[in-house]
Amino acid sequence: MSKETVSLLLTFACGILVSADTSQYFQVLIREIDNPSGNIFDGTSCSPFRFTGYGCNTYLTGGVAAGPTLNNSFTNTQLNFHGETKIDNLNLIVNDIYAKDVSEFTGFSVSFILKTADGGIIDEYSFRVNTTENQGVYVYNSVRPGTLSTTISIAWATNIPPPSETTTTEITGTTPTPGPTEPPTTTAKLPSDCDEVESTSSGLQTIYPDGSTPVSVYCDRKNSAGAYTIIQSRGREGSNITFDIPFANYSDWFGESGVGKNFWLGLDNMNNLSTNGKTYSLQIDLCCGTQLMAKQLYTNFKVATKAEQYALTASADLPGIGLDYSSSAKDLGAPFSTQLTYSLPKGKAECDQFEFYDDDNGGAGPSKGYGGWWYGSCGNNLNGFLYPNNNGDCSVTKFDSTLLLGINMRTTTGTATGGYDVDLISYDRVRMALFTFDTTLIDRTDSSFCN
Repeated sequence: MSKETVSLLLTFACGILVSADTSQYFQVLIREIDNPSGNIFDGTSCSPFRFTGYGCNTYLTGGVAAGPTLNNSFTNTQLNFHGETKIDNLNLIVNDIYAKDVSEFTGFSVSFILKTADGGIIDEYSFRVNTTENQGVYVYNSVRPGTLSTTISIAWATNIPPPSETTTTEITGTTPTPGPTEPPTTTAKLPSDCDEVESTSSGLQTIYPDGSTPVSVYCDRKNSAGAYTIIQSRGREGSNITFDIPFANYSDWFGESGVGKNFWLGLDNMNNLSTNGKTYSLQIDLCCGTQLMAKQLYTNFKVATKAEQYALTASADLPGIGLDYSSSAKDLGAPFSTQLTYSLPKGKAECDQFEFYDDDNGGAGPSKGYGGWWYGSCGNNLNGFLYPNNNGDCSVTKFDSTLLLGINMRTTTGTATGGYDVDLISYDRVRMALFTFDTTLIDRTDSSFCN
């Protein structure tokens, strides 16, 4: 076998298809695939040993495209061999062999099919990412009926040029005669929050928390006293965006803003709001179905700088619950972290969000830490796994088989059932909203957000 043949085989084995023209490229890196239930699409378990944590051996077919033509770079490529439900550090590169024919980069399309060894469909991914950035990271969450959703995490890189924003205007005719000197104009201040947006109705608006960078947020103006700026929300509307992402991704906004949708404003933007001279209060709404379960209020909300680990400070309206719940520490005053970056104030093994053992399942093992949070008490996480609502029942009934905690927030003082810091309740619609008006003007029984 020639050296050239060996080189081609190794290139294909690594998942890279290299076009003859290497001057222009588009590549996608498949970083991680997570099938937490260990089931195929119809909810059937991949193995009779699912109770031990054994899942599907996964095979991949599909490709990516920066232009209109998609090529299947992979056909039944095996991704794992030991039934892992979460395939970490996959680092599989998919190359668009038609990238050389694309004149400008406006985004890309992804089409993948995940199968088992015997051809059972685990899930199908077919989505488009609209972007002109030459590199980035994207996490896609696919909702499956009858079983838990799956997640694929990708990164992309390209040197295809973005659309040109430069326009040329041809001026013809005679040179105009100068008129009188106009007085200097003052540039209007861009709105930093929903209070400063001119619109008086609820809906999507553009704000500029850092004074220059636009962010689309949902502004709620149902309270006549002032506007709510929604900085975080979870729900079943829109795309089910996963919050199980690297720590660095929490600095900026991600998701889809809107009522009942999944959105995160970004820690840097929260810090910018904290230092703009205003005093913000925080309202947290917790819903199960259409029922309001709790409304929590906090004054003097602030998020510190990145150098200060984005620590959260506020004063609780009702002590001992929510962010003010204390085990050995509280979320108030705690740094922001993910499961991978967490170290304090408890040891990782003592944090119930990461190491919750189900005694009824014989100590089946640790739960997965879905989502970053201010893990001080380890009793709260509004960025956790989004469970489907079960006819208005938000108890985590599938914990025995999935070892996944949900979207939880302590609404009572003291330890929960079993002596744990977490409630086995996963809310299916929540939001964190900032406002500047007096908290006495809030109706604690208002459940309109849940409807």
